[in-house]
Amino acid sequence: MPELFYYKSMRNIIGIDIGTTNIEYILADEKKGPICDLLTPNPLSAFGLDVMTRISKANDGRLDEMTSLLRVTIKNDIIKLMDDCFARSGLQISIVDIAGINIAANTTMVHILMNYDCSNLGSYPFSPVHIEAIKTDSDSLGFTASVPIPVNITQGFSAFVGGDIYSGLKTLPDCDDYLFIDLGTNAEMVLCLGNTAYITSAAAGPAFETCSKGHATDAIDGLIYMLKNGIMDETGLLTDEFFDSGYDCLGMHFSQKKIRDMQMAKSAVKTGIDLLIDSAKKELSIDESFVSTLKVFIAGTFGYNLDINNCIKLGMFPEWFKDKATAVGNTSLKGTLITGIDPQKNIREIFLANLPEFNDCYIKNMYFT
Repeated sequence: MPELFYYKSMRNIIGIDIGTTNIEYILADEKKGPICDLLTPNPLSAFGLDVMTRISKANDGRLDEMTSLLRVTIKNDIIKLMDDCFARSGLQISIVDIAGINIAANTTMVHILMNYDCSNLGSYPFSPVHIEAIKTDSDSLGFTASVPIPVNITQGFSAFVGGDIYSGLKTLPDCDDYLFIDLGTNAEMVLCLGNTAYITSAAAGPAFETCSKGHATDAIDGLIYMLKNGIMDETGLLTDEFFDSGYDCLGMHFSQKKIRDMQMAKSAVKTGIDLLIDSAKKELSIDESFVSTLKVFIAGTFGYNLDINNCIKLGMFPEWFKDKATAVGNTSLKGTLITGIDPQKNIREIFLANLPEFNDCYIKNMYFT
């Protein structure tokens, strides 16, 4: 888990970040600060590794099943969180001691959690049933029995830039111009220029979230090592010697499939950055020199221990990230403990796949450079 933050305005509270691959929890106490955390797999992975597959399954009549599974998992995880709290710190906190539960999640996870119709999430113009903040209680969601603890679900921006990103933006230092990237199954990006936010989502797949923070740098370093030593070429192809068996490097096994997954993920991220910057340039009639004023924040568990310069070497980040980018960990989870801050902007959503230059840009960025 990344470093935990505590904010004195809170009483005993549980923060939950429902990611596509994992669910992360934090229990914070007014006197002790953040005293316990928990990470568990998202059980909806059984219905597909990405949100589009899960939307399809929900629309095929399995929404009720998915909602029930997610709610039961969260209920059991909350019990485990409090059990872990006692085991780690000796503090016996029961459910009646919890003042509130704050949840941040992408829009698809919110729809499934709330049992909303997902049919408009899977096709253009990708219209969520509900994107605003939700106030409910734990009894209604089945997290507790006859103990109606307030539950607040963070509002989102759009179908593919959800409450997890909104929550994360609350944790950033005060600045007008920045690029925020959350590296997960969907690599969501927010380019803020004054009061305008350009947002987009790049389908990175599960490659990032299945690399824990302890292996993020090793995964990138391993790719660089193989590239430098001729074990794979710039197209990501392993040599004949290792094509079938894969290659072991820095404590990790790199199969050809794993390399391709990482390659597609890094291309999705770089393409998203490139086209988001280009869209802002065109709309505002400015040249690319504006990037020199940007602060860059890399969020997500994968990004917590990431070597930014090695990502630049692989072509996942542009050269201008050098000495500008900061890894900030799971900001979505941290943001569940912050109240009273509103990062709302004038939103311009960019649908990458609708841009005529998308395919060429994506293919170009597949190469390791």
